Amino acid sequence: MIFRLALIICLMSWPLLARPWLALFGSENCDECAQLKTMWSEARTAAADPVIIYICIDKTENYLFLKQVEETLGIERPSTSFPILLLGDRMVAGMDGFLEAAPDLDALLARPLSQKLFEPLHALAKEAKQPVVSWDALPAAVSTIEPTAGDATTTPQLLYFLAKGCQKCSRQLRELLLLRQTLPQLQVDCYDIATPQGQIMLHRAMKQLSIPDTDENLAPMVVWPDGFITGRLARAEELQSVLASSSGQPFWRQEISKAELAQWQAAQSSFVGTITIWMIALAGLFDGLNPCAFATSVFLIGYLLYLKRRPRDIMVIGGSFCFGVFFTYVLFGLGLSFIIDFFNQFFWLKAVIYLTLGIIGLLLAGLHFRDALRYRRSGRASDMDMGLSKNTHRRIHARIRKLTISKSWLMVPAALILGTMVSSMELACTGQVYLPILAAINSAGLNLRAFSLLLLYNVFFILPLLVVSLLAATGVGAKSLSNWARDHVFATKVIMSLTFLGIAGLMFYFVAQDWPQQAEQVLDCLAAHEAPATAAR
Repeated sequence: MIFRLALIICLMSWPLLARPWLALFGSENCDECAQLKTMWSEARTAAADPVIIYICIDKTENYLFLKQVEETLGIERPSTSFPILLLGDRMVAGMDGFLEAAPDLDALLARPLSQKLFEPLHALAKEAKQPVVSWDALPAAVSTIEPTAGDATTTPQLLYFLAKGCQKCSRQLRELLLLRQTLPQLQVDCYDIATPQGQIMLHRAMKQLSIPDTDENLAPMVVWPDGFITGRLARAEELQSVLASSSGQPFWRQEISKAELAQWQAAQSSFVGTITIWMIALAGLFDGLNPCAFATSVFLIGYLLYLKRRPRDIMVIGGSFCFGVFFTYVLFGLGLSFIIDFFNQFFWLKAVIYLTLGIIGLLLAGLHFRDALRYRRSGRASDMDMGLSKNTHRRIHARIRKLTISKSWLMVPAALILGTMVSSMELACTGQVYLPILAAINSAGLNLRAFSLLLLYNVFFILPLLVVSLLAATGVGAKSLSNWARDHVFATKVIMSLTFLGIAGLMFYFVAQDWPQQAEQVLDCLAAHEAPATAAR
């Protein structure tokens, strides 16, 4: 964008009879204003080049001058954000607006502005020695808002919704500051729509004023007892007019009730609950693809093929093994859920547990990602730290060899026992995911929903093993499965790292959600801006 701007500036040609100028309305903390002034100063150095006249709207007289310019040019919907540029008789907003008008810039600046209002700017441009100069309007030369009858005997009140970093909110704030100069007793209660209190109050205003519930961002929005303005600039003059005729009570002055807070929390919980369900299902699936668990599945199927078991036997043994793993993990999950539910009764202990799990989740995410990088460099599984030890692998393989040679009528119970034994030995690896997931499942207490989510996790956990058993029964060899697993170790480890990041985020969310929150006081947002504005004047 900077190079494009420089090229546009350098290629323009200008009439020599009168020095053209363009006005830049902005503030001292406006980044685009600084960028425009810097680029113009570097590119336009000839005496006949156009000059930028910078007018700081932090000063009230300059802001009033901007309003008078808009009125003179018949601007019906003024720009809601800064910077604003006056290009001849046309006004554009921001760097994007300037770049869009740049091809016609020479023609725009050549249009005469003969109104008396612009005479000081013509004179300043003619005498300017620099490509960028500043100018301030004279307080006596601009109009002010006339007070209306009854202003001194009432306490006008407005509700203002804003968003931090919102450029549109900056100009609306200037209008409110201007209005207070006319109505010194004006009370403006501000809410940031990014905060829980702001969301609750916005919902109250929408209900009170019958505002449709859409995904549209309503900020900035100015509200009075029986009306509102959003989507455009609420001018000080029209706000003064509606306040003079408004007879309702400021509904926002009533303290946020526990019922409203509970309703907001329920809505948030519903949204997070949907995310939690998907995260639990995916976490179970990814945990089942974890190399330490998937390698065991491949070895089991490979050994059955080595023993020349029939496809039917492979399905029966594989299915029974899966059920043994599922049953064991559900039992482990229920036992740990009761422990977690007991600790959750003590807020500070619950916060410490969830915070600790969140930190551990971040640590495990880093360790799994390190394993992924190590495996990508060397291609050796032995270089990875996050897995079962060689001794544990040997013990698991020994159990598989021992129990899979059972006679046909012992296949099912032997496979069930094998699933129970193997899942118990793998818990040191797979439990890295399972424990924080159990904490997420039981965050709202041990109930039917928590039990359903526990079953959901374990169904997805055994899904890879069921697929492996089905593939083996249909003729896919253990070597093909092993090669597939080896080729996807890096991707699996990256997925595990992302899973732990998601789990950590969920843990931190639960801590923040349950942390005692002090009700936010309604503040007058104009107070913090009046001192700088007064100093600027």
